[in-house]
Amino acid sequence: MFFSDEINRNNPIEINEIKSFLETFNVEYDNPDVTYVIRDNGKIIATGSAQGNILKYFFARCDYVGEGAISTIYDSLLNYIFEKGYTSYFIFTTPNNKNIFESLGLKEVHSTERVLLLEGGFYNYQKWADKVKKTIGDKKGKRGAVIVNCNPMTLGHKYLIEKALNEVDELLVFVVEEDLSIFPFEDRIKIVANEFKAQPRVKVLKGGPYIISRGTFPTYFIKQKDKMLEIYTELDASIFAEKIAKDLSIDVRFLGSEPKDIVTNTYNYSLKQILENNGLEVKIIDRIKADDEPISASSVRNLLKENKLEEAYKLLPNSTIKFLKSEKGKAIVDYLLKFPS
Repeated sequence: MFFSDEINRNNPIEINEIKSFLETFNVEYDNPDVTYVIRDNGKIIATGSAQGNILKYFFARCDYVGEGAISTIYDSLLNYIFEKGYTSYFIFTTPNNKNIFESLGLKEVHSTERVLLLEGGFYNYQKWADKVKKTIGDKKGKRGAVIVNCNPMTLGHKYLIEKALNEVDELLVFVVEEDLSIFPFEDRIKIVANEFKAQPRVKVLKGGPYIISRGTFPTYFIKQKDKMLEIYTELDASIFAEKIAKDLSIDVRFLGSEPKDIVTNTYNYSLKQILENNGLEVKIIDRIKADDEPISASSVRNLLKENKLEEAYKLLPNSTIKFLKSEKGKAIVDYLLKFPS
């Protein structure tokens, strides 16, 4: 019978031990929230970790595969994430591991030839889709969709949404939900909702866990590092086209052009191809500029870091400016001034 132990993240000996173990699987350890291991005669023989509600790093030494070590690790991680208040959890892995994780009670969300997304817990894709459908109501004419992060919302985001709205009867604006940004999700979505509260044809929605961000897509199981963006895009786009767009009756997805960031431009190109191959219309809207430079959230954050508030305000809609003048907004600006990197 196996027993799991939690790695002490403050103990360099234990960290080096888990790093060495994962290196045998060509995996680089990135200091997740929690890691459990099983030892035999003092040596690690199996492990698993959690970063938020993403479970990862499930590995067992080949001579212990099939002996229940992974199940023990999995149970420890479930106890951990439920104690942290998560009601659902996800695993990204390769399709050949499908039977292993389904035997542990996880269900497939979606898969491509190269990546598989599974979920478990008390929340699932269908519940999310049903809740969104209830919120948006019956379709009224042509329905479009935009996905934004808005860290923070700029005049560029507002322009994209307004231009998209001109081409449809109703527009769903999904705000990426993962809290990996300087501006917290709850504030980001409130800013967008406030900016368009007078426009009934715009519905501002939580992105949920099925609109995947590059920040939460784990790439440790992808051996060809130059394929990471391609594989992530393939999963992200196919979930949207084959599940979300169909279930929410979305006719067209709008993207903002990306004249400078090569990675985002590559993502947009691949995303467009996959969505169109699945019968979804895609339109790319040119970014607006200020002083011959595309307006971006990163340029706004840079101005805030330099305490150039008035210059930043010129790139922002009223709702964002109002937020920045609030106590919460001032606290974010103070943080950026103290920790500009």
